Amino acid sequence: MSPISGPSAVRLRLTWAQRRSFVLTVVVFQGLVWGDALLNEGRFGGGWQTALAGLALIAMAAATWWVGTSLTHRGVVVHAVPSTVIPWDEVHEIEVESQLGISTVVVHHGKGTSRRTRLAAPTSGPLGYDGDFQDKVRIMRTYWAAHRERAGETSAA
Repeated sequence: MSPISGPSAVRLRLTWAQRRSFVLTVVVFQGLVWGDALLNEGRFGGGWQTALAGLALIAMAAATWWVGTSLTHRGVVVHAVPSTVIPWDEVHEIEVESQLGISTVVVHHGKGTSRRTRLAAPTSGPLGYDGDFQDKVRIMRTYWAAHRERAGETSAA
């Protein structure tokens, strides 16, 4: 099925296995802080300041559900702070780079100047393995090829 005739957008997120260790660490930390504050009168440092720091970590853990990449008719949407859209006609290459055993996708793009954007998802490594990583990269390259061809057809007309 061609990505153009299929869904209008594809969302690539971190897998649960990739989010799990961070999220569970935050939940355990908050449990210890609140347990110390409520049951032990904060003898181990569990006070409102520590709980406030824990709330910031909870917000970061919740953000792992939002972080990722979308492939749309406009281009590659990088869900980060701030969100970025890389138009398909500016994409030069989509490659996989490995560093310290972690494979990430890098998009080379730009008009006039060459830029590199390392995507937060998809990614795969020893602590956060994604069995579908190669399939996700293939889908990204297929979208790029299909939309690059469509952009070439409209500019030639």
